[in-house]
Amino acid sequence: MKALRSAQLQSSVQSSLLSTPRLFQRKLLSVAVGVVLGSGAIIPQGVVAQEQNKPSFALDTVVVTSRNREEIAQKVPLPVSVVGGKTLDRDNAVSVNDLVKKVPNLGVFGSNPRQTSISLRGIGKNAANDTMEPSVGVIVDGVVSSYVGQSWNDFIDLDRIEVIRGPQGTLLGKNTTLGVVNIVTKAPSFKPGYTYEVRYGDYNELGGKVTGTGAIVDDLVAYRGSLFFNKKDGVLDNVWQSGPETWNETNRVGGRLQFLVTPDETLSARIILDSIQSVENGNKSLLVDNGPDTFADGAARTTSFFSRLQRDYFNNPDGSKYQPVFKDGVYGDNKIEDSQARPQRTEQGGVSVELKKLLSDEYTLTSITAYREQHFDIKNGGVTRFDIGNGGQQLWNDQTSQELRLNYKGEKQYDYQVGLYYLDAEVYSDDPTYFGADAAAFNASNAQWNALKAPKYRGLLTDAQRGVYRSYVLNPTTESYAAFGQVNWHFTEKSTLTLGLRNTYEHKEGRNRRELDRAGTGLTNATGTDNSKAANYGLDLANAADLAAWNAAKALYRSAIGTGSAGDKGIYDWIDGDAISDNSIAWLISPSYQLTNDVLLYGSLASGEKSGAVEFVSDPASPDYGQPLNVKPEKAENAELGFKSLLLDRRLLVNANIYYTQLTDYQSNLTVIDETQPTGLRSYLGNIPGVTAKGIEFESAFAVTPSLSVNFSGAYNRATYDEFFTTVPDISDTQLADYSGKQLHGAPKVTLSYGLDYTRTLGNGYGLNLFLSNAYRSDAYLQPSQSEYTLQKAYNLTDAGVALDRANGKYRISFIVKNLFDEHYKTGGNTYSSSNAITEQPGYGRAFSFAFRSNF
Repeated sequence: MKALRSAQLQSSVQSSLLSTPRLFQRKLLSVAVGVVLGSGAIIPQGVVAQEQNKPSFALDTVVVTSRNREEIAQKVPLPVSVVGGKTLDRDNAVSVNDLVKKVPNLGVFGSNPRQTSISLRGIGKNAANDTMEPSVGVIVDGVVSSYVGQSWNDFIDLDRIEVIRGPQGTLLGKNTTLGVVNIVTKAPSFKPGYTYEVRYGDYNELGGKVTGTGAIVDDLVAYRGSLFFNKKDGVLDNVWQSGPETWNETNRVGGRLQFLVTPDETLSARIILDSIQSVENGNKSLLVDNGPDTFADGAARTTSFFSRLQRDYFNNPDGSKYQPVFKDGVYGDNKIEDSQARPQRTEQGGVSVELKKLLSDEYTLTSITAYREQHFDIKNGGVTRFDIGNGGQQLWNDQTSQELRLNYKGEKQYDYQVGLYYLDAEVYSDDPTYFGADAAAFNASNAQWNALKAPKYRGLLTDAQRGVYRSYVLNPTTESYAAFGQVNWHFTEKSTLTLGLRNTYEHKEGRNRRELDRAGTGLTNATGTDNSKAANYGLDLANAADLAAWNAAKALYRSAIGTGSAGDKGIYDWIDGDAISDNSIAWLISPSYQLTNDVLLYGSLASGEKSGAVEFVSDPASPDYGQPLNVKPEKAENAELGFKSLLLDRRLLVNANIYYTQLTDYQSNLTVIDETQPTGLRSYLGNIPGVTAKGIEFESAFAVTPSLSVNFSGAYNRATYDEFFTTVPDISDTQLADYSGKQLHGAPKVTLSYGLDYTRTLGNGYGLNLFLSNAYRSDAYLQPSQSEYTLQKAYNLTDAGVALDRANGKYRISFIVKNLFDEHYKTGGNTYSSSNAITEQPGYGRAFSFAFRSNF
């Protein structure tokens, strides 16, 4: 690659720092800049010498592969944010979640692989449903992930991460209607090199990486091998356990092995094998509060999470009332109580083979063959010390893909790419629910509890749900075939028209079943007509009290096995879905004009489609329970206008774009009026008629001096429902409200990232590096209901660090602090209900860490 790649520009464009709404942070920045400017500078970082016609500290050139070929980022007519390998290494950013602080308008949600979803411009989140595919694609070394949970990963040996906004279906694969996260790792090199790193810090953080590369056979076979481990305690402390146990932690180990084979100058093969395993206590929430005594409409809350636990069944051994562990109001004192949860276990990996053949000076043929798989198992447990229940997920997904691309890049009036793509993917999802000995005492309604609370019915109460284990199983499959092409037609030396087209044919199938894996005590049959076991509990059904207790216990049992409102239909064998065989078209029209050598103007009109889903009726009260109910495809149409510029002798980078995105049939959970249902409403996975996102995005970086660079990037995003009705939160009755025109949940209107990076020499081969970064996100709701209890108010996260280099970077010692101002924020949250309290998933507080890195 002849173009210079600047990890330092990538650092400067993607780190973070700027003035914040808080006065003390503005003061901190002023002091930091003053210290930096006053201390002098000799060696630049983030700004390096390049060509002779540039000043000695012009911004470096960034190379990307956002269009499946190496191009200078400033010449690509797309809104692309790039986070470079040096910044990723410096900040130990190894997951997609770590990008949120660095890339405006990017959102990552979820606390386990199944719930992971990625959004761009506020849209694209999935509903933790295994039949739905992502709207934002994740591509790792050219391989598209068909299941979004595969991004629950530590990506190591990173060269860069590119975030490309807007529909990218014409070149970058299926289900990229809203954009792409393109992850590029370092390739093997014939030049030997070794890197070692160890990290230690707060929350018992301990991590290490080792990488080696070099020739196996000179000029023929090279290798690259990487191993890592990454362990960090979580932010929640389980006080019920006898020993120390934290939750929402990180505990992962994995590796990658690569080979590069170059038989001659025209042919190369890159083979990648990777595997990662994790055993992590995760997916837990902090109990914040029981919620108010009355609903928002003034009605009394006669049954709540707390009132259920005040039943004398849950009394302490001394007879006092049990008190659940709620948040005590002290920030950082995040105690939980759970006796049932188990660690989530994830295993994933795969192999890919990329072949590149230079057919001539103008034509290159590329083939990427890949297989990936993931296994996932979690038991979520509860939020008390009692054996109430345990839900979770057992999931397997795998995919095989093949892509062929022919790339023409000559000296003529045009260049182009054409290709073929094939994907075969399957998901097998087993969603189990287990009921413990204390389940019925908690799950009983007030009427059921009153019927069963007498001491003589204690055995019946315990047996009503104890030992029941049921599961819901989904098995969607996908076969996808695509042909695509994109041409750049150069009208003049400065003006280009890019045209792209992709046709995808997909065949989707699916099936579902509801299993009763273990019947527990088998108290009665599915319809509750079997009374033969009543005598086992000494009941006389002619006695009104005994009959009431028996009927209450039977109702609880039928609810546990899933036949409470569904009857015999609550347990069923495989039901096939309605197969989908459909064509979809993605297209792109993008004119661009190179105003000067350093200023590019561009626009685009693009359309893409996310495939539909083979789904099923999930409402047990429906007569069609378990029957097919497909989700329609989701279509995105997008318009962009933007410019990219390098000013002041290429010391100042300023890029900006405005966009308008219209989604039709946005895939999401819905609640609609249905007179046939007892509540008059029905909930299901379906399509919202329309969603619109519009706004502005910008990036800037400035080489202030040879030693000091600053950056500032951000977005204003208005992402709203065109037409959407959903349930009103926190009221006593289920009612629908018009959410049309409201901002989508998880979509802050303003996101900013800004920072500075400073380097100077100290003599005797030593160098000093200081950096400061900040990420700002405005108010956003964390759940679709938009309850006030799920609002995350605006917040800043500030990171800073100092590093000492020796021998031109061969040795580096870093001291880093994350969340410098100990800002309280949450990554998830839920409101109260008749059986749940208000909960949140808090983010990490201030954390210091030390790192040592060595390169040879």
